[in-house]
Amino acid sequence: MKQLSSVFERFNINEINPLGLKFDPNSHQAIGMVDGDGEPNSVAQVLQKGYALNERVIRPALVMVAKPKA
Repeated sequence: MKQLSSVFERFNINEINPLGLKFDPNSHQAIGMVDGDGEPNSVAQVLQKGYALNERVIRPALVMVAKPKA
């Protein structure tokens, strides 16, 4: 794990973990919507972390988005 972390740091690869942030289709991929206590259209659950290389998304984070209350 230490070797993987050092390689990520050396090549400027950053983890995308958007839990609680507003949904951004440029760096997140929505799988579905769930009832949530948080703000509508925010990330309620992260299913798979994403990664960015030099601020460019190489794999979007797979997320569940909170539904707006009816």
